Amino acid sequence: MVIVSTKEFRDKQKKYFDLAEEEKVLVKRGKKYVNLIITEDPDNNFINETWVKEFLSIPIEYRCNPFDISPSGDLFWADKRNIDLIRKGEQQIKEGKFTRITSDEEFTNFCDSL
Repeated sequence: MVIVSTKEFRDKQKKYFDLAEEEKVLVKRGKKYVNLIITEDPDNNFINETWVKEFLSIPIEYRCNPFDISPSGDLFWADKRNIDLIRKGEQQIKEGKFTRITSDEEFTNFCDSL
């Protein structure tokens, strides 16, 4: 892994773009890092170890591919139970069965009842 400053990256962009083909290159901007990732397909989805661990923590019978629903791969959409809750809510709205929630307490009570 190579970590470079923004000034160094700006001065030698070609060098670091080429290097990113072979190894991990990070550009440090203040307290944050920009990862240089080389791909031939701009639609590729990139995930990290934390995402994988959280995905695997969802019981296998409830797992699904979140990228089928969300381009970001948000893990909320990786759990079929969440999708079922959304669909249940949509159905209740269609049937005119819904509750207007106007406070945090009402929201908590509503979530507890699901």
